[in-house]
Amino acid sequence: MVSPHVFPSAVVGFRGAARLHSLVAAVWLVSIVIFVPVQAVVQVTTGPARANLPAAGLGAGEDMVVFVEVMRPLVVPLAVTLGFGCLMFFAWWILWHAGTVRWWLDTAETQVRLAGILGKGLAVWWRYARLALIALILQVIVMISFWIPLRADIEARLVLPLLMGASVLTVVATAFVWLAALRGGWLLGEPDRRSALAAWVRGLWAVLRQPVRSVLPLFVWALPGLVLLVLPLLYDGPAAAVFVLVAWLVSAFCWVAFHMSYAPPKPAEKRTVSPLEPPGPFTTTRFPTLHDNR
Repeated sequence: MVSPHVFPSAVVGFRGAARLHSLVAAVWLVSIVIFVPVQAVVQVTTGPARANLPAAGLGAGEDMVVFVEVMRPLVVPLAVTLGFGCLMFFAWWILWHAGTVRWWLDTAETQVRLAGILGKGLAVWWRYARLALIALILQVIVMISFWIPLRADIEARLVLPLLMGASVLTVVATAFVWLAALRGGWLLGEPDRRSALAAWVRGLWAVLRQPVRSVLPLFVWALPGLVLLVLPLLYDGPAAAVFVLVAWLVSAFCWVAFHMSYAPPKPAEKRTVSPLEPPGPFTTTRFPTLHDNR
């Protein structure tokens, strides 16, 4: 039986990611496979323009002009490639999240098998996709609700406070929407649970009951994972390819640890009693009779 732990816990998330090292490697490899075409489009499309840039430094104000000229032929292919990559990444994200929940809550699973985790996730993929779509719709509603007041005719002195307030509220609401979806995903893995909306509502209630514990893994794992995911796209120094691979590997570990930080204590393995096992203090050796079934 697994001893109970503090729930949620960033430390438990680290242990879970270390145990699921094969899943971390899979998340890393799939991320590379999905977004390498985006980088290839950038290189192929902007190659001729970058080759014709002057060797000397550009004058003041010319950097933006060159950037616009280089990016102009890139807009359509980059948008298509990036949109398709984000869609595939979203589907893959749902798959391994659902698989880890089902694997963790299955009392018969004691070993880590990547194929088994992904197979369990595939069986309930649409259920978890509905949960993600609910969070995405709520995210859009939140963003529209907080930014609509800025479109009204307001005094100039109120523009900056409203802009800052809308930004802060959007960030806070976004965190709560997706934390509720994350905790709701673990609740959705429980037996006899099918409603994604009910799971999200219960997840939100769990976040509101434990706001500090729920938000702490976000700062410990999610923010570093996001920075390491975006930083390689801005890095143009030596050994850029190696930097991208290492940064995305650490980012994959952070995201798996973030997900596992919200895992409840693993259920105890159901143990079948052998008929040859000596009887315990609460077992009987008397054979059942017809009288017992009356």
